[in-house]
Amino acid sequence: MAATKRLPASLELAAATLRLRPWRPGDAEALYEAAQESITSVGQWLPWCHPGYAWEDGVAWIEHCQSGWIRGEPYAFGIFDSEGRLLGGIGLNRLDREHGSANLGYWVRQQEQGKGIAPAAVQAVATLAFETLGLIRIEIVAAADNRASRRVAERAGAHLDGIGPNRLCHQGQAVAAAVYSLLPPDDATELHGPTLEDGPLQLRPFRQADLDGLIASLHESMDSIGRWQDWCTPAYTREDGRRWIARSRLAWRGVGDECALAMVDRHSGELIGSATLNHWQPDYRMANLGYWVRQSRQGQGLAPLAVRMLARHGLSSKALQRLEIVAASDNRASCRVAEKAGARFEGIARHRLSLHGQPQDAAMYSLIAADLA
Repeated sequence: MAATKRLPASLELAAATLRLRPWRPGDAEALYEAAQESITSVGQWLPWCHPGYAWEDGVAWIEHCQSGWIRGEPYAFGIFDSEGRLLGGIGLNRLDREHGSANLGYWVRQQEQGKGIAPAAVQAVATLAFETLGLIRIEIVAAADNRASRRVAERAGAHLDGIGPNRLCHQGQAVAAAVYSLLPPDDATELHGPTLEDGPLQLRPFRQADLDGLIASLHESMDSIGRWQDWCTPAYTREDGRRWIARSRLAWRGVGDECALAMVDRHSGELIGSATLNHWQPDYRMANLGYWVRQSRQGQGLAPLAVRMLARHGLSSKALQRLEIVAASDNRASCRVAEKAGARFEGIARHRLSLHGQPQDAAMYSLIAADLA
């Protein structure tokens, strides 16, 4: 898909209380002040922001951005508050119109960092890129140690594709970089994963409409699920749930490996829990199988049924010949599920898991196609 449309120089974007617009000559003084303020934070990662940065550098940058806007690259915006104060910058560059992709970079002046400005700006520019320019992929590349920039990408909903060695040059040295991607909004009506049914249970890809059920399931299950899963805490928010559902839907589209299916009561439509294939090892045709069931529906035989349903589906593919179930050795409920599903116990792996920061021994189970006959 090619991105051929040019953007008007009068363009402005709104994001909450923010205004994003192309750079203008009159912004040079504000840019100089923001750069001087931000040498210890922005300057740690972006070489242009250094003690010698001068007003003339800002003028040259703005001229570069204005001429680039006319050419169609880069599309660079200043980020301003509602009163017109400069907060930072963001832009699309390295546009590949043949493949419909671009890089996205951003910075926020030191006094305004940690206020959610950059994630909001990222989402606004990404929306423009997908809906107006017709792009199908945006990359955010940040030094692996640049935790602030990486948090922005994650809060904006970007997916971590991996760590690339020697991906960037920083202060004259080759450094590893985290590569994130943003894709066009998910069509919530389209299911990319399987829909499986057996008895009272349906397994299907999660939908954003499941968010209320997901939050309710987890918050009722702190004493059971939360005992064995670090992420299941009272601090789990709707935003956490929204991101997890989005990540699971992306996995069925080939981005990431958290291929989760919702366990749904076929009669009532109630969300019961989740069954997931993750930690794929393609070279060995192997993956992990995980599961959880909300507290009010535990002990009804639903988890073993879900395990068998998902295992049959997974092992029917040429991509898999073995599934592993790894449970803390003291988690008798999860071990019983594995055993009832027909998984074979293979032993105790010492310090195989980490729970609440402490190493845990784990019971190792496996499933192959013959176990499901």
